[in-house]
Amino acid sequence: MNDVNTIIIGAGRVGNSLARELGKKESILVIDRDKNKIERLTDFSGFVEVADATDVNFLIQNGANEVEKILIVTDDDNINIFLADVFVYLFNRKNVCIRLKDSRKANLVDPIVKCICPFDLSLSDFLNQMEEGGNH
Repeated sequence: MNDVNTIIIGAGRVGNSLARELGKKESILVIDRDKNKIERLTDFSGFVEVADATDVNFLIQNGANEVEKILIVTDDDNINIFLADVFVYLFNRKNVCIRLKDSRKANLVDPIVKCICPFDLSLSDFLNQMEEGGNH
């Protein structure tokens, strides 16, 4: 899969939505160990693999060590942190973004990794809406 430039690990709601949106402009590989989640990925013309993304040999065989962008959005913060380390330290990738449900774990991640913490974003948005009168 040499033409893939973005990998999305996790095909839940976030991964599914990212794949559909980014897939309009980029060549994407989506990886999830849950076949049902992969099957729910509709309106997507990229590549899919039902596999365990923590299997480093699988990642190498599928060119993950050479892609430009990595988005890690599984439901497990610990897996997301582990995979970020694999991509940064083992594969020397610089454009890695992960979702963390627990923002306190962000300090466990290399500073080069971009962390998205939905709880913090929601809290910030609520507070901003209240300050602005909630008209948005």
